[in-house]
Amino acid sequence: MLETKKGITYIELLIVLGLIPIIIGIISGIIRVQDYFKTSRDLQRFQDLNLLNSALNFYFQNAISIDPDGPNLENRGVDESLPTIFVSVPIEKDKFFESCFYYPNNRTYYIYQTNKNDYQKINGSGWIPINFLEVNYPALSSLPVDPINNLQSGLYYLYAFQRYPPQYEISAAFESAEFQKGGNGDRVSNDGGNDENRLELGTNINLIPGFLFSF
Repeated sequence: MLETKKGITYIELLIVLGLIPIIIGIISGIIRVQDYFKTSRDLQRFQDLNLLNSALNFYFQNAISIDPDGPNLENRGVDESLPTIFVSVPIEKDKFFESCFYYPNNRTYYIYQTNKNDYQKINGSGWIPINFLEVNYPALSSLPVDPINNLQSGLYYLYAFQRYPPQYEISAAFESAEFQKGGNGDRVSNDGGNDENRLELGTNINLIPGFLFSF
């Protein structure tokens, strides 16, 4: 009995070739959707940082007694004995390194994280430890946090301050290539700060050592 060899018929080949652009279209659609969500989250980051910047400016100008590390901490300014970088990620979600030695200025920086029950509070127990209730800034009812907000992604907000004279910095990283360094809407490498991979706002945007939080 002769063995019948099976091959791809002309019709089957046409079907396969017809499926290729459909598959490419589906993949492209998925990528476009992912890019859309990245851009949406980045726009939220712009909004969050601008809100925080406005609230901090209001506090530093109107507080009777400026206390940038709040009622529960002390000596946390970058010009004090425990120079600290405050991170928006609650400690239960991701534990950052506790401290890091920065060779350019021979200083050890400490990392502060609060707990998941308090990290968005504005009474001094949040990830930014300032008691904003003292100045009653109406636009701020809770502390914004990054939409992703975890260590592995590099997507979280940062805060640091100097006590004398009173100055502060906040920063955020972006997902969309458009807003990253070299993108058409690059917002990170030309803001005047010392970290060309993060958007930096504040009255002194060189307080947070750049390399510590660049992923």
